[in-house]
Amino acid sequence: MLRHTFPTPNRLSLAILTISLGIGIDGIPVALAQGASLEEVIVTARKRDENLMDIPESVSAIGAAEVERRNIKGLNKIGLAVPNLNLSMRTDGYPNVTIRGVGAYGMTQGVGFYLDDVQLFSDASSRFGDIERIEVLKGPQGVLYGGSNIGGAVKYVSKTPSTEEMGGRLKVLAGEQGIWDIEGDINVPLSDKWALRAFAFTREDDGFMTNPGSLSPVFGVDYNQPEDVGAYEQSGGRLVLHGDISDRVSITASARYNEYDGPVNNWAREMGTPGNLQYPFTLDTNLNPTHERETFGARFEINAEFDNFDFKSITSYTDTESDRHTDVDLTQLWFFNTFRPETMEVLTQEFRFSSNSDGPLQWVGGVYLMDFEETMNSFLDFGWIILEADDPSVHVQVPFETRREDKGNLAAFGNVTYETGQWEFGLGLRIDRWESEEEAVDIGHSASKDDVEVLPKLSVTRHLSENSMTYLTVSKGFEPGGWVGIADGAPPVYGPNGEKTLAGFDPEEAIQYEFGWKGSSEDGRLQATASVFFIDYDNRQFEFIVPNPSGDGTLIDGIENIGDSEQRGLEASLTWRASEYLQIAAAYGYISAEWDDNTILPDGSANLGGQTPPQIIDKSLSLTANFQKPAFSGFDWLANFQLSHNGTMEGGKPSGGTVTNPEFTVLNLQVGLVSDSWELLLNLDNALNEKYYTDIEPFPNFGFGGLIGTEPAEIIIGTHGHPRLFTASATYRF
Repeated sequence: MLRHTFPTPNRLSLAILTISLGIGIDGIPVALAQGASLEEVIVTARKRDENLMDIPESVSAIGAAEVERRNIKGLNKIGLAVPNLNLSMRTDGYPNVTIRGVGAYGMTQGVGFYLDDVQLFSDASSRFGDIERIEVLKGPQGVLYGGSNIGGAVKYVSKTPSTEEMGGRLKVLAGEQGIWDIEGDINVPLSDKWALRAFAFTREDDGFMTNPGSLSPVFGVDYNQPEDVGAYEQSGGRLVLHGDISDRVSITASARYNEYDGPVNNWAREMGTPGNLQYPFTLDTNLNPTHERETFGARFEINAEFDNFDFKSITSYTDTESDRHTDVDLTQLWFFNTFRPETMEVLTQEFRFSSNSDGPLQWVGGVYLMDFEETMNSFLDFGWIILEADDPSVHVQVPFETRREDKGNLAAFGNVTYETGQWEFGLGLRIDRWESEEEAVDIGHSASKDDVEVLPKLSVTRHLSENSMTYLTVSKGFEPGGWVGIADGAPPVYGPNGEKTLAGFDPEEAIQYEFGWKGSSEDGRLQATASVFFIDYDNRQFEFIVPNPSGDGTLIDGIENIGDSEQRGLEASLTWRASEYLQIAAAYGYISAEWDDNTILPDGSANLGGQTPPQIIDKSLSLTANFQKPAFSGFDWLANFQLSHNGTMEGGKPSGGTVTNPEFTVLNLQVGLVSDSWELLLNLDNALNEKYYTDIEPFPNFGFGGLIGTEPAEIIIGTHGHPRLFTASATYRF
């Protein structure tokens, strides 16, 4: 598998990798200023507490202070902070995300999202606060995390209630776009063994897109839609109780709630072409796309310490209800709209056993159960133009997606590491049985499938010194298969014996080979990492949107397997405590990917062999500088600088065509004063006012001009990145 040629990256890629691999960390000849060393970063990537620099794989971590000061309240800023993580916001709960080019946009996820070891299937785009850190695990995480983690995992780790003292925080942020954002958290000791922690937030935002409210073509009707098409409100909170039942047994119980009322997405109807995109901030629709979503989640955790091992039980329940209205043509023409009410219920249970000694042998193992139920009873709302009516108010509603889906996983997993001398050997294995059942409720067609996946992981680590190591890790991940529902008007599907059934798609698999190095200086003020990787990615799943075979002009939305691809690339990072007051960090990622030879689209219309798959950013760079120095009366001056650069990306879908999304650079700045009790900051996001799309795709031009031939038959639909935004925030800690 490793005989494939490795394409030549650009000079910047080679320079960064050469510096990172060749640097003599233990004896750096750079004259560092006197000051504090870097803080040790503890993560739980292998489901045990470990120093980030001791793990034989690529893991990025964003700490609590950085999350708060950078105002990381959603997914977009996480994506900009971590190279080779392509992550953008979708308010339907399914983020657009790939890691190292693995994963896909739309209904296929490919990357798992977690809150305190509970996977988020229905609302990964919700806001989670009171966070201790965010961990990004790159590469397949099949052994410890299972399906839907074929590309990696993004973990939110919240702060734990403490019995030591009462304390809390209140933060108010306000600024352009009519933004008012208030959040707070509090820790309350109830006794010497029990404590309670609470977090709550609310936000109002007028958004940056507007609906000019033009009259509809032909009839000249004013549909009186709100001007602030991007306006939204969101609120929520979390309550956590933690305590000791005995000297050896503790429990943690939490409940969370999130409510969102806003746009489906910050879409733009782009009439330009790559290299000459227009980036319009208007969405001239007869129906503002809206989404209302409510999520309730609960978690109950038991921890027990025994003489030779620890036991953990994690039980979770999540219930999400959402209603989405979408104007498909995104114009004042009433062509057709969709209304998609959806419910999702998820129950998970994990029993985990792990070693609790400090010896050379460390292990973790357990079983995992997941049950997922989803219902969708959506319809299409056809307007006058499809019905060829003379009355602009005439419309008809027909069923669209009427499905009930049940998915489940039952898995046993284990991972063992053993240290001997300068070597550490790791071996992991997961046996995962998945099943998928779906019914097209309106016509009675149904189908089910199941299979067993065997997922191994192997790592070999060589400690070169007390402060540096090199490693080789091989890991496998998968994404389960499933079924494609039947849209209204589409021909029913029958099996070989005439039975009613559905069209299905198969699971996808990825095997990754990663070779890396991690090191730090003896004084602890400099850390560096570097890695190269190769991924063999088979049977890739992609969402497709195709015309309905009924010929009524509508679209069918589903998932299909396209073929195999290969990804190869490199990553490097450097963190330097330049002085007592200044810390600088840089990270870089590069990916080259292509479809295997003779990758033929399912309909036989094209050979993708040698082409670049969509949603893969070829190179990405992150640079941060954090400065804090005493000022006066217990206050410090604070200044933060964050620059993120993303290279080009092919947007779209293999079966629907792709289009190149140009590279872009985003610069964020913060300045202010901080003390033990107060934090006063001025924030300037996207200071250069860069216009960019987080994703784009070709789309049929359902506008009036497209239908009558005065405009192109195909346009681009783009999701805007946020333009320049000025805000001010005040935080009080007690």
